[in-house]
Amino acid sequence: MSWVQTLNFPFMQHALIAIFFAGIAFPIIGVFVLSLNLIPLRFAMMHVALLGGAIGLFLKVDPLLSGLLFCILSSMALGPISEKMKLGVGILSGYFMTLTLALAFILIYKADIHVLQAFNILWGNILSLSGLDLLFVIGISLIILSIVILFFKEIQAILYDREIALAVGLPEKFFYYLIIFMLGLTIAVSMRLIGALLIDAFVLLPAMAATLISRSLKQTFFFSSLFGLLSGMAGLYFSFVFDIPTSSTIILVASLIIAGCFLFRRGGIPS
Repeated sequence: MSWVQTLNFPFMQHALIAIFFAGIAFPIIGVFVLSLNLIPLRFAMMHVALLGGAIGLFLKVDPLLSGLLFCILSSMALGPISEKMKLGVGILSGYFMTLTLALAFILIYKADIHVLQAFNILWGNILSLSGLDLLFVIGISLIILSIVILFFKEIQAILYDREIALAVGLPEKFFYYLIIFMLGLTIAVSMRLIGALLIDAFVLLPAMAATLISRSLKQTFFFSSLFGLLSGMAGLYFSFVFDIPTSSTIILVASLIIAGCFLFRRGGIPS
Protein backbone atom coordinates (compact mmCIF):
# COMPACT_ATOMS: atom_id res chain seq x y z
CA MET A 1 0.00 0.00 0.00
CA SER A 2 1.35 3.41 -0.97
CA TRP A 3 1.46 6.55 1.19
CA VAL A 4 -1.19 8.23 -0.96
CA GLN A 5 -3.56 5.29 -0.53
CA THR A 6 -3.32 5.51 3.27
CA LEU A 7 -4.73 9.05 3.10
CA ASN A 8 -8.13 7.52 2.35
CA PHE A 9 -8.28 5.97 5.82
CA PRO A 10 -9.83 7.97 8.70
CA PHE A 11 -6.98 7.16 11.11
CA MET A 12 -4.44 8.77 8.78
CA GLN A 13 -6.69 11.77 8.15
CA HIS A 14 -7.08 12.26 11.91
CA ALA A 15 -3.31 12.02 12.37
CA LEU A 16 -2.60 14.61 9.66
CA ILE A 17 -5.17 17.06 11.01
CA ALA A 18 -3.85 16.64 14.55
CA ILE A 19 -0.26 17.19 13.43
CA PHE A 20 -1.27 20.30 11.48
CA PHE A 21 -2.89 21.99 14.49
CA ALA A 22 -0.56 20.68 17.20
CA GLY A 23 2.52 21.26 15.08
CA ILE A 24 1.64 24.94 14.72
CA ALA A 25 0.32 25.70 18.22
CA PHE A 26 2.20 23.49 20.68
CA PRO A 27 5.77 24.68 19.87
CA ILE A 28 4.71 28.18 20.92
CA ILE A 29 4.34 26.79 24.43
CA GLY A 30 7.90 25.53 24.09
CA VAL A 31 9.02 29.12 23.50
CA PHE A 32 7.38 30.06 26.82
CA VAL A 33 9.09 27.15 28.56
CA LEU A 34 12.54 28.20 27.32
CA SER A 35 12.05 31.93 27.89
CA LEU A 36 10.68 31.60 31.44
CA ASN A 37 12.87 28.63 32.41
CA LEU A 38 9.86 26.39 33.01
CA ILE A 39 11.70 23.18 32.15
CA PRO A 40 11.30 21.72 35.69
CA LEU A 41 7.59 22.58 35.54
CA ARG A 42 7.34 20.89 32.17
CA PHE A 43 8.82 17.71 33.65
CA ALA A 44 6.33 17.85 36.52
CA MET A 45 3.39 18.30 34.14
CA MET A 46 4.55 15.35 32.04
CA HIS A 47 4.42 13.11 35.10
CA VAL A 48 1.11 14.58 36.25
CA ALA A 49 -0.31 13.70 32.82
CA LEU A 50 1.10 10.19 33.20
CA LEU A 51 -0.58 9.80 36.60
CA GLY A 52 -3.86 11.16 35.25
CA GLY A 53 -3.74 8.74 32.34
CA ALA A 54 -3.05 5.80 34.66
CA ILE A 55 -5.96 6.78 36.88
CA GLY A 56 -8.18 7.01 33.80
CA LEU A 57 -7.25 3.47 32.77
CA PHE A 58 -7.89 2.25 36.31
CA LEU A 59 -11.33 3.90 36.43
CA LYS A 60 -12.19 2.80 32.87
CA VAL A 61 -12.48 6.36 31.55
CA ASP A 62 -10.68 8.05 28.66
CA PRO A 63 -7.03 8.62 29.71
CA LEU A 64 -7.02 11.88 27.75
CA LEU A 65 -9.85 13.28 29.84
CA SER A 66 -8.35 12.20 33.16
CA GLY A 67 -4.88 13.39 32.16
CA LEU A 68 -6.32 16.71 31.01
CA LEU A 69 -8.19 17.15 34.29
CA PHE A 70 -5.10 16.44 36.39
CA CYS A 71 -2.94 18.79 34.32
CA ILE A 72 -5.52 21.58 34.57
CA LEU A 73 -5.76 21.23 38.35
CA SER A 74 -1.98 21.06 38.74
CA SER A 75 -1.35 24.04 36.46
CA MET A 76 -3.86 26.11 38.43
CA ALA A 77 -2.27 25.13 41.75
CA LEU A 78 1.48 25.15 41.15
CA GLY A 79 1.95 28.89 40.63
CA PRO A 80 -0.07 30.18 43.61
CA ILE A 81 1.19 27.43 45.95
CA SER A 82 4.83 28.11 45.11
CA GLU A 83 4.41 31.82 45.86
CA LYS A 84 2.47 31.21 49.07
CA MET A 85 5.12 28.77 50.33
CA LYS A 86 7.94 31.11 49.21
CA LEU A 87 9.28 28.38 46.95
CA GLY A 88 10.25 28.67 43.32
CA VAL A 89 8.09 26.88 40.78
CA GLY A 90 11.11 24.73 39.93
CA ILE A 91 11.50 23.44 43.50
CA LEU A 92 7.81 22.63 43.83
CA SER A 93 7.85 21.03 40.39
CA GLY A 94 10.57 18.63 41.54
CA TYR A 95 8.33 17.49 44.38
CA PHE A 96 5.33 17.03 42.07
CA MET A 97 7.44 15.22 39.48
CA THR A 98 8.79 12.54 41.80
CA LEU A 99 5.53 12.08 43.71
CA THR A 100 3.29 11.72 40.66
CA LEU A 101 5.73 9.42 38.88
CA ALA A 102 5.88 7.10 41.88
CA LEU A 103 2.09 7.08 42.22
CA ALA A 104 1.64 6.41 38.50
CA PHE A 105 3.92 3.37 38.48
CA ILE A 106 2.40 2.00 41.69
CA LEU A 107 -1.06 2.34 40.17
CA ILE A 108 -0.01 0.72 36.89
CA TYR A 109 1.53 -2.18 38.83
CA LYS A 110 -1.24 -2.77 41.37
CA ALA A 111 -4.21 -2.15 39.06
CA ASP A 112 -2.99 -4.80 36.61
CA ILE A 113 -3.24 -2.37 33.69
CA HIS A 114 -2.55 -4.11 30.39
CA VAL A 115 0.96 -3.53 29.11
CA LEU A 116 -0.32 -2.17 25.77
CA GLN A 117 -2.44 0.44 27.55
CA ALA A 118 0.51 1.51 29.69
CA PHE A 119 2.70 1.61 26.57
CA ASN A 120 0.24 3.95 24.84
CA ILE A 121 0.40 6.35 27.79
CA LEU A 122 4.20 6.38 27.77
CA TRP A 123 4.77 6.46 24.02
CA GLY A 124 1.45 7.61 22.55
CA ASN A 125 -0.20 6.54 19.31
CA ILE A 126 -1.12 9.32 16.95
CA LEU A 127 -2.62 6.79 14.52
CA SER A 128 -5.35 5.78 16.97
CA LEU A 129 -6.95 9.17 17.59
CA SER A 130 -10.71 9.16 17.96
CA GLY A 131 -12.97 11.94 16.77
CA LEU A 132 -13.14 13.25 20.35
CA ASP A 133 -9.35 13.24 20.64
CA LEU A 134 -9.12 15.25 17.44
CA LEU A 135 -11.61 17.81 18.71
CA PHE A 136 -9.51 18.27 21.85
CA VAL A 137 -6.37 18.82 19.79
CA ILE A 138 -8.06 21.34 17.50
CA GLY A 139 -9.81 23.14 20.36
CA ILE A 140 -6.75 23.54 22.57
CA SER A 141 -4.59 24.55 19.60
CA LEU A 142 -7.06 27.29 18.68
CA ILE A 143 -7.20 28.46 22.31
CA ILE A 144 -3.40 28.78 22.43
CA LEU A 145 -3.19 30.62 19.11
CA SER A 146 -6.03 32.98 20.05
CA ILE A 147 -4.44 33.90 23.39
CA VAL A 148 -1.06 34.56 21.77
CA ILE A 149 -2.59 36.73 19.05
CA LEU A 150 -4.84 38.70 21.41
CA PHE A 151 -2.24 39.28 24.12
CA PHE A 152 0.99 39.29 22.13
CA LYS A 153 2.31 42.57 23.56
CA GLU A 154 1.56 41.54 27.14
CA ILE A 155 3.14 38.12 26.64
CA GLN A 156 6.17 39.73 25.00
CA ALA A 157 6.64 41.93 28.07
CA ILE A 158 6.32 38.96 30.45
CA LEU A 159 8.87 36.95 28.49
CA TYR A 160 11.28 39.89 28.43
CA ASP A 161 11.18 40.64 32.17
CA ARG A 162 8.39 39.88 34.64
CA GLU A 163 9.44 42.63 37.05
CA ILE A 164 9.45 45.30 34.35
CA ALA A 165 6.04 44.08 33.15
CA LEU A 166 4.71 44.47 36.68
CA ALA A 167 6.29 47.92 37.03
CA VAL A 168 4.52 49.23 33.91
CA GLY A 169 1.15 48.07 35.24
CA LEU A 170 0.61 44.74 33.49
CA PRO A 171 -1.15 41.97 35.43
CA GLU A 172 2.06 39.95 35.45
CA LYS A 173 0.83 37.13 37.69
CA PHE A 174 -2.30 36.60 35.62
CA PHE A 175 -0.36 36.13 32.39
CA TYR A 176 2.29 34.01 34.09
CA TYR A 177 -0.37 31.69 35.49
CA LEU A 178 -2.11 31.71 32.10
CA ILE A 179 1.10 30.48 30.47
CA ILE A 180 1.38 27.69 33.05
CA PHE A 181 -2.25 26.79 32.40
CA MET A 182 -1.64 26.58 28.64
CA LEU A 183 1.41 24.42 29.32
CA GLY A 184 -0.76 22.01 31.29
CA LEU A 185 -3.32 21.78 28.48
CA THR A 186 -0.63 21.23 25.88
CA ILE A 187 1.14 18.46 27.77
CA ALA A 188 -2.10 16.61 28.51
CA VAL A 189 -3.08 16.51 24.84
CA SER A 190 0.49 15.83 23.67
CA MET A 191 0.51 12.73 25.86
CA ARG A 192 -2.28 11.28 23.72
CA LEU A 193 -0.52 12.23 20.50
CA ILE A 194 3.04 11.22 21.19
CA GLY A 195 3.25 9.84 24.73
CA ALA A 196 4.25 11.16 28.15
CA LEU A 197 7.94 10.44 27.56
CA LEU A 198 8.21 12.07 24.10
CA ILE A 199 6.20 15.25 24.59
CA ASP A 200 9.22 17.38 23.70
CA ALA A 201 8.76 16.39 20.06
CA PHE A 202 5.91 18.88 19.77
CA VAL A 203 6.63 21.24 22.66
CA LEU A 204 10.34 21.86 23.15
CA LEU A 205 12.43 20.70 20.19
CA PRO A 206 10.86 22.99 17.54
CA ALA A 207 11.19 25.92 19.94
CA MET A 208 14.85 25.09 20.54
CA ALA A 209 15.49 25.07 16.81
CA ALA A 210 13.67 28.38 16.37
CA THR A 211 15.70 30.14 19.05
CA LEU A 212 18.89 29.28 17.19
CA ILE A 213 18.01 31.31 14.10
CA SER A 214 15.48 33.91 15.28
CA ARG A 215 16.18 37.53 16.13
CA SER A 216 12.77 38.53 17.49
CA LEU A 217 9.87 36.97 19.37
CA LYS A 218 7.68 36.99 16.27
CA GLN A 219 10.36 35.14 14.34
CA THR A 220 10.72 32.65 17.18
CA PHE A 221 6.98 31.94 17.20
CA PHE A 222 6.91 31.64 13.41
CA PHE A 223 9.89 29.30 13.09
CA SER A 224 8.87 27.17 16.07
CA SER A 225 5.46 26.58 14.47
CA LEU A 226 7.04 25.93 11.08
CA PHE A 227 9.51 23.42 12.52
CA GLY A 228 6.80 21.75 14.59
CA LEU A 229 4.66 21.30 11.50
CA LEU A 230 7.56 20.06 9.38
CA SER A 231 8.83 17.58 11.97
CA GLY A 232 5.32 16.22 12.54
CA MET A 233 4.47 15.77 8.87
CA ALA A 234 7.89 14.42 7.91
CA GLY A 235 7.96 12.14 10.94
CA LEU A 236 4.59 10.66 10.04
CA TYR A 237 5.66 10.11 6.44
CA PHE A 238 9.04 8.53 7.22
CA SER A 239 7.55 6.31 9.91
CA PHE A 240 5.28 4.86 7.22
CA VAL A 241 8.06 4.50 4.65
CA PHE A 242 10.53 2.79 7.01
CA ASP A 243 7.93 1.05 9.23
CA ILE A 244 9.18 2.54 12.51
CA PRO A 245 7.29 4.13 15.45
CA THR A 246 5.76 7.50 14.56
CA SER A 247 6.54 9.23 17.86
CA SER A 248 10.22 8.30 17.74
CA THR A 249 10.48 9.32 14.09
CA ILE A 250 9.05 12.77 14.84
CA ILE A 251 11.68 13.14 17.57
CA LEU A 252 14.45 12.20 15.13
CA VAL A 253 13.24 14.67 12.49
CA ALA A 254 12.95 17.47 15.07
CA SER A 255 16.47 16.68 16.31
CA LEU A 256 17.82 16.87 12.76
CA ILE A 257 16.13 20.25 12.32
CA ILE A 258 17.89 21.49 15.47
CA ALA A 259 21.22 20.26 14.13
CA GLY A 260 20.54 21.97 10.80
CA CYS A 261 19.66 25.26 12.51
CA PHE A 262 22.82 25.06 14.60
CA LEU A 263 24.97 24.57 11.52
CA PHE A 264 23.10 27.34 9.70
CA ARG A 265 23.67 29.71 12.60
CA ARG A 266 27.39 28.92 12.72
CA GLY A 267 27.49 29.76 9.05
CA GLY A 268 26.91 33.42 9.80
CA ILE A 269 23.49 34.09 11.32
CA PRO A 270 23.95 36.95 13.83
CA SER A 271 22.99 36.17 17.41
